[in-house]
Amino acid sequence: EEFNKLILGLGHGSFIISEDQVKSFSDISYVVTLDSDSQLPRGVVQKLIGTISHPLNCPILDSEKRKVIEGYSIIQPRVGVSLMSAHASHFAKIFAGHAGLDPYTQTVSEVYQDLFREGSYIGKGIYDVAAFHHALEGRVPENALLSHDLFEGLFARTALATDIELYDDFPARYHVHAKRQHRWARGDWQLLL
Repeated sequence: EEFNKLILGLGHGSFIISEDQVKSFSDISYVVTLDSDSQLPRGVVQKLIGTISHPLNCPILDSEKRKVIEGYSIIQPRVGVSLMSAHASHFAKIFAGHAGLDPYTQTVSEVYQDLFREGSYIGKGIYDVAAFHHALEGRVPENALLSHDLFEGLFARTALATDIELYDDFPARYHVHAKRQHRWARGDWQLLL
């Protein structure tokens, strides 16, 4: 929230930044979000910008509900497993599934997207700063939500773009994979409660 406010010129929050630097943010419309192990192939950012800026995807906000009701403020690409991490250990070779650059072997359809015209946000992709901010500002107290991605997608509305792909690393060891799954499950249960 603080970063979005900074970009929109609504205050510095805890950022220590000069006025000249703040002015350089005024032209920013979109933010690309990634994890530290995400790999961004050449041309993906251009495809994400082209998709989110298409007139049919323009987010339309319901100001009373503070929610995007048409269009999308988030475009979520397909996320594949990086080739290097898929072969980093015996565990990864067995559980990572198919990894590589051949898009035809991994053609994907998302049933939820097909039925409800919305996808699930998993924290990687591009978002419209203004629409995202208006849909989510002040909805949750700071440090109160463990799994924020799905929550954000519910209000900011996400489109899954399966023809655009990022790559993430697959854990090389079982205990790392188990910790990640446990953290995700805890976060999802928190959203249900």
